[in-house]
Amino acid sequence: MNYKSVLTIAAAGAVLSLYASVPAPQVSAVSMVQNANGEAIINYSLSAANAVIALDIQTNATGSAWVSIGGEAVSSAWGDVWKVVKTGSHRIKWNGVSCWADNKIPASGIRAVVTAWALDNTPDYMVVDVSSSAQPNTQRYYPAADFLPGGLLANDDYRTTKLVMRKIMAKGVEWTMGSTTLETQRNGSREATHLVTLTNNYYIGVFEVTQAQWALIQTSNASPSQFTNPEFCAMRPVEHVCYNEIRISENVSSVSTDSDMFRNYSWPKDANPASFLGNLRRKTGIEDFDLPGEAQWEFAARAGNGVMKWGDGAGIQNSDKDENLDKLGRYQRNGGLVWNGSSYVKPEYSCGVENGTAIVGSYAPNNWGLYDMHGNVWEWCLDWHLADISGFDGKVNINLSDPANPISGTSDGYRIIRGGDWSSTADQSRPACRSRNSPNTRGDHIGFRVVCTAGLQ
Repeated sequence: MNYKSVLTIAAAGAVLSLYASVPAPQVSAVSMVQNANGEAIINYSLSAANAVIALDIQTNATGSAWVSIGGEAVSSAWGDVWKVVKTGSHRIKWNGVSCWADNKIPASGIRAVVTAWALDNTPDYMVVDVSSSAQPNTQRYYPAADFLPGGLLANDDYRTTKLVMRKIMAKGVEWTMGSTTLETQRNGSREATHLVTLTNNYYIGVFEVTQAQWALIQTSNASPSQFTNPEFCAMRPVEHVCYNEIRISENVSSVSTDSDMFRNYSWPKDANPASFLGNLRRKTGIEDFDLPGEAQWEFAARAGNGVMKWGDGAGIQNSDKDENLDKLGRYQRNGGLVWNGSSYVKPEYSCGVENGTAIVGSYAPNNWGLYDMHGNVWEWCLDWHLADISGFDGKVNINLSDPANPISGTSDGYRIIRGGDWSSTADQSRPACRSRNSPNTRGDHIGFRVVCTAGLQ
């Protein structure tokens, strides 16, 4: 190949394993040149351990410290990047000529930064293909949302044929679950505060599972939703799906809490292969996809904010209508309007329904980049419901999930739902609000999002 003699500064980095006993991957011998077609050719070597490889292009052309030219510009890179790579010598290609004058990458003031992420501490965003042609274990990883090819909200694939998962660093973090008396609309027995420490980092869906994604995975019941205008509803959350169909069985009418099928596939046992989660695991090769435990759900919904706060840090106003909630999610009192960044506008995709779900991602995200954690649809969680958790007050618990609280004795036979829905008032959409439903209940107000670890520790 005819390379132009454009030499560049190159750099490498590594993200350490969370376990000292696991060797940290090492990147070396990074070089970058531009070929006759204008493509940048980035070579590197990976040693010590397989890793997820990420790329950044940085410049100090203004004489200041090295800064990224932006994830959007770099995300088009292809080759041995954005995925798990084995040790050895590797190559990345990047067509970045549009970033530079005369379509020529400058000889100085630019560097390629190749980063190796340990497989138990992979990058912040994982994109999982669920299209009809998807192959197992082909997920892609990106260090930030602005590296997602095409843009998170601009690329409809992320709400139709791909799942975007956000890493939540929860392991060992002690935090307060529940609400205090400052939230005057709380249910004291169901929302008693208690200290929680989760045992694992995890990925959680940036969006609720949509109708299009459901149809690609659960083909035996591809169109369960009530809001089904074909022009707009592919990216609305799937609803009218019950806990049993998601995890236990596709034949939900025959499933009860007393049945052998329910016991055979009830968490922490594996999901039924015929269920949504069983199909998702098989399709993607990620074997621990599941519903979130409610402690995982609440930790993600709070996004680092404490009691009396919404997920973006704004205060809860203790009212059925809350101006701070208006921009975060579809609920009963914001009239079906959506926030466009500067004002509230009537959505074009209302499908003729004033009172109904919104396309996922229509409202502002929380501080961790998660959408619709408040409102839109209630979200199923793994846990059995306990009507009174005041006995946990002040104690440290991992979570409130099976098998610590089996159905016999301590639970009332219902599963937890969280987050409120399009018909809920503001108080029902609070991070601490706990509600319930029978595991075989369907409704146009109940959906879900998924979690997994995919190797995270």
